[in-house]
Amino acid sequence: MDIINILDRLETLVNSSKKVPYTDSAIIDRKKILDLLDQMRLNIPQEIKEAGEILYQKDQILNTAVMEARSSKTEAEAEFMSKLSQSALQQKAEELFADADRKTQKQIEQVEKECAARRIEADSYALKSLRDLEQELTKISGSVRKGIELLAKNASDGQNDVNSSSMAVTQAAD
Repeated sequence: MDIINILDRLETLVNSSKKVPYTDSAIIDRKKILDLLDQMRLNIPQEIKEAGEILYQKDQILNTAVMEARSSKTEAEAEFMSKLSQSALQQKAEELFADADRKTQKQIEQVEKECAARRIEADSYALKSLRDLEQELTKISGSVRKGIELLAKNASDGQNDVNSSSMAVTQAAD
C-alpha cells in the first residue's frame, strides 16, 4: 500500500469521525489512527528506496554512455593508427581521426548534459516527494495532537463530573 493511499484512508477516518457539538473537534478512533501511522512508517522507507533506485538507474545510464563513448574513441584511434600506416591514405586517416574525435567529444558532452539534467530531475523529484511527505506528516501530526487533546480534555471533564457527583451524595448523606 503506498503512502498516498494511507493518507487518503487517514483523511477519510478524520472526516467520517463523529463531531463534538459546538466545537471544531471530532472523536477519532485512536487505534485506527495509530494503525495508519504504523503503516506509513513502514511505507516511507519504500518511497526512499524508489528514489534511490531512480538515482542508481541514472548512474547506470551515465556509466554506460561514458563506456560507449570511450569505446568509440578507442575504435577511432585504432582505425586512425591503421590508416596512418598506409602512407597514401595518411591525410584521410588524420581527417577521420579528427572527425571521430569531434564526434566523440560531442557524444561525451551530450551524455554529460543529459546526465546532469537527469540528476537534477531526480534530485528535484526526491526533494518534492520529501517535502510533500513532510507536509502530510505535519497535517497528520496536528490532527492526532488535536484528537489527543480532545480525549484528554474529555477524560478530565468526565473525572470532574464524577467527583462532583460523589461530593453531592456525601453531603446529602450527612
